[in-house]
Amino acid sequence: MKTITFLLVLLISTTSLIAQKNHQKYDVLIRKADSLYQVKDNQNSAFAFSGAFNAPDAKITMNHRYNAACSWALANYPDSAFYHLYYVATKMNYTDYGHLKGDPDFKSLYSDKRWQSIIELVKANKNIAYSNIDFITINGFKVEVLISGMQNNKANKPVVVFENGMASSFGSWDIIVEEISKTNTVFQYNRPRIGESENDSLPPTTVHIVNNLRKMLLQKGLKPPYLLVSHSFGGAYIRSFASMYPEEIAGLVFVDPIDFTKKKGDGDLPYLEIGLTQHQIDSIFGKPYDNFIEKLYEEMPGFYVEEVKISRQLTKTEFAECDRNPLPDVPVHFIKAGGFSDSAPPTIYDREKMWRINSNIQMKRWLELLYPLKYGKLFYCSNSSHFVQTDEPNLVISSIKLALKDYDKIK
Repeated sequence: MKTITFLLVLLISTTSLIAQKNHQKYDVLIRKADSLYQVKDNQNSAFAFSGAFNAPDAKITMNHRYNAACSWALANYPDSAFYHLYYVATKMNYTDYGHLKGDPDFKSLYSDKRWQSIIELVKANKNIAYSNIDFITINGFKVEVLISGMQNNKANKPVVVFENGMASSFGSWDIIVEEISKTNTVFQYNRPRIGESENDSLPPTTVHIVNNLRKMLLQKGLKPPYLLVSHSFGGAYIRSFASMYPEEIAGLVFVDPIDFTKKKGDGDLPYLEIGLTQHQIDSIFGKPYDNFIEKLYEEMPGFYVEEVKISRQLTKTEFAECDRNPLPDVPVHFIKAGGFSDSAPPTIYDREKMWRINSNIQMKRWLELLYPLKYGKLFYCSNSSHFVQTDEPNLVISSIKLALKDYDKIK
């Protein structure tokens, strides 16, 4: 009996390892495809996506299909690009109409008669999925907002507010919002120029965005306290909100945020640790880097460029707008993505080693922020990409619920 049990366990374990290996193969291929896209090797990126989609037990997400369409369009294979676009629009109910319409990756498709059909399909998907979408007029311009769980809007009960990443719309939070809105009122919105929010012609500084957000919340009868949840560049905005209005904060959840703790000279630390000289570092971030940014400004849409400019400005000022006041003593969570992918050309240092050194340095600085707080927490996701909210939504849900629970203890 013991022998049979042992063989059964061995068989199950072997099967599990094979399935895991197949899944990892897909993950590796997807990361390779994404990395090739990042370095603008569009044709190889497109073929890498196809290879990943044909992998055993491939788990193809909407984001992967969309990115494949981008690569095929940039590589001038319109039929392949439209195949994936039709798939995400009709089979996966893609809803990010504003992003699709302004995505420069699809410029080569604009004159194709199939493009308008895609636009109409996605717009129809959005109208169905977000039937309660609304627009708030701030300073004469309309801002796209979405409020869920309004029945939970009660005095002193935290309103959960989501701040998107750079040039991103609120669609990536859908799974999380569906769960959190069962117990709390949830507020989502798209910053000016993003989605269907109008261009207010003002730079998206932290002061401007925070004050806009606060006005919209109050205009909709959503009074503090607020539990603010952000992704990536959105971390600079919610950190600034907490600095400007600390008494209105119930908690902060930073999902793989921009490193607003970075000070002058900190950017050199990982390069020095890996063994580069100061001269080598300066050659990387000198004129070639500035030329790269200028070219980026020419190629990217306005809503992206304006936020990149603010990001660079914040870095130059050591994020002074963000940390003018200490963090309030409320639940504060940092969620760090640990999944590395990079197929960029070889360089004078090990890219993955460099990335992990930098991640460790970041997390040490974040921990220093958490030490004085009673309910500070840091979560590390070893296999998640930058978009933790889509890769591991349950972790973000758990983080928010834990922050709300800890806030109740404080209250």
